[in-house]
This record gives sequence, structure tokens and C-alpha cells, in this order.
Amino acid sequence: MNTALLTQMIATSSIYPNESAMGELLVQYLRAHGFSVRTQLVSSGRYNLFVEKGTEGKPVLFYGHLDTVPLVEPAAWRSDPLVLTQRKGRYYGLGVYDMKGGIAAFIEACERSEAHCKMFLAVDEENISEGAWKAVRNNASFFSDVSLIISAEPNFDLGLHGVTRARTGRYVFDVIFEGIPAHIAQYKQGVDAIQKAAQFVTQLYKKRESLFGARGSVVQARFISGEAVGMSVSARAEVQVEVLSSYRDTVQSITRRLMQLTDAPVRLRPRTTPYLSGYHFDTIPHAHLLEKIIKKTTGKSIQLHARMSVGDDNVLATLGIPVITWGPDGGNAHAPNEYVSADSLKKLTSMYYEFLEGMR
Repeated sequence: MNTALLTQMIATSSIYPNESAMGELLVQYLRAHGFSVRTQLVSSGRYNLFVEKGTEGKPVLFYGHLDTVPLVEPAAWRSDPLVLTQRKGRYYGLGVYDMKGGIAAFIEACERSEAHCKMFLAVDEENISEGAWKAVRNNASFFSDVSLIISAEPNFDLGLHGVTRARTGRYVFDVIFEGIPAHIAQYKQGVDAIQKAAQFVTQLYKKRESLFGARGSVVQARFISGEAVGMSVSARAEVQVEVLSSYRDTVQSITRRLMQLTDAPVRLRPRTTPYLSGYHFDTIPHAHLLEKIIKKTTGKSIQLHARMSVGDDNVLATLGIPVITWGPDGGNAHAPNEYVSADSLKKLTSMYYEFLEGMR
């Protein structure tokens, strides 16, 4: 794999919401290498990229996000996080695994191939998917002829033969507990909201494996607050409940299950962009070609997975176009010393290229 572009990408900080320099770098590179590029303003200085090369046949679309998470514990890094550093078969750098390595891989594959291909490069994935939502709402026509979307997100130990075709959704609920204040010396005359919240959380964790109807849904309390004023028992407490939900569970079914644990009101927490629904694609276009390439390169049979995570892949799935996540090996995403396997990037680039050539 040619690492010249990846070197530039790692040297270009793109911690959200400051992805503009990364966008400018890729616009210049892609246009200089024969791609047509259109931009879509998402917010001040932040824009999505819609990239295309070739015209014949239904294209495959590669997806990547331009942003990274903030630099966590910089003193823990063994090398400069903004310098692509190779060590013992790994490339290190901020965002190299999530997901600049995957982007560099599919750009090179599309550059080498004569097949009709598209790319969608989004801002704000590490936040609330503002870029992806704007793309599917305001530029859906760009995706209308696409037969398959390939996300180069990290494979998180699934291997190069592991292909994700399903993801959970994610929702956050507010559960508000009202109490009746009373002096602590006479607490039996009041109703302690914190006690009510504690009882709810206890039941939530006790039943977290069996609470929901669909296998693959999981729940946790992500925020708890309550305060006793003066020497009174608490009159109000709040619990935020986070649910990763199977595509079979809906907001309505989740709400009903949570309400079984309490008589307090359960409401979906307001959010600027929509919550991400789960998805599952029964069939994958060009599956035979995909299986053949994976077996040839890795020596392993393809393994199809459902993953307990969310991202822009969920947003793109709302288009109804099959989405698969097929990315590189690596580690330490969102953590110091993030890395991607050099060998996996080389192989993934080759497999992307072979897939495109097989589509011609």
C-alpha cells in the first residue's frame, strides 16, 4: 500500500468539529487524481464530500468519516500522534484505525480501478452523525444508483474475513422520580426520590439480560442524579438509561419494557439528530464475489456478523441500500497508541480493488 496519502491524513488534525483541513486535503488529492468531488456544507467550515469516478453500471459506494475523537492522554503516546509511525508491522497515529487507514485503502483501490465507484466522506460521525443525516436527507439522489455500501470502519477483532451486515440501534431515555420532602429525622413521613431511583436501577441491572424481547439488546444506566437539600430526603432524582437495541426492538417496545420496572414516567431524551435505529440485511449484493475474494486473500471463509455498536452505517442503512462494514485490523481506537495493521491495510486495499474489478 502507498502510505503517502495516509501520512498526510495523519498529519492533518481532524478532531471534530474541526474537520475542514482534512476535507480540503482530500478534495485537492481526489480532484488531482481524476475524481469528481462535490461538497455539502454541514456547518461553518465543515462539509461532506461526494466523490465519483467512472459512469458505467451500478456503482459500489465506499463510506468513511473525516473526524476523529479528541486526543486522549497525549503523554501516554509512544510517538507523535500526528506523525504516521511504523513499528513492528503496525502504523500508529491518531485516527489511523478509526478510520483514516480504511479511507486511504479504498481511495487507492478506486484510484487503481476503472470500475464505476463512489465515495461518501462525512463529518461529525464521532459526535451525532450530523453530516450523514444531512447527506441522506438533502442529497439522497447521489446514492440512488448504488448497489452496495462498504464502510471501512474498524473491524474490532472480527478479522478481514469478518463482514458486519447488522448493527444495533441506540436510544437514551430519561426516567424522572418525584418524591415527597421530609426531614431526615422523620424520613418515613416523606418519599425519597433517590431511594426510588436506586430501586429502579437495581431492577434494571438485575433484569438486563432478559428485559427486552429481542436477542442482542442491552441496557445500562449512563447518568444518575439526585440531591437531598439541607436535611431533607430527596424530592427529585433522574436516571438516564442507554439502550443498544436489536433491530427487532422499537422505541415503543423498549419504553414498555422499562415502564414494567417503575411507575415513574419514561421518556425518550431529546436529541438534535434522530437516534440511530438498528438494521439487518438478509442478503448482500455480489456476495459470491465477496466470498471468493476473502477466501483467496485470507484463506478463511467469510463470516457474517451482527455488531453491538452504532455509527453513520446506521444512518446510511435508512436509505434501504445494503450496508456492510468491512475494515482493517488494528487496536486502541479512541485510546492512546491507536494503530492499524500494515499487512491488513495492504490486503484490504487489494481486496477492495479486486472487488471493484470484479464488478466491471
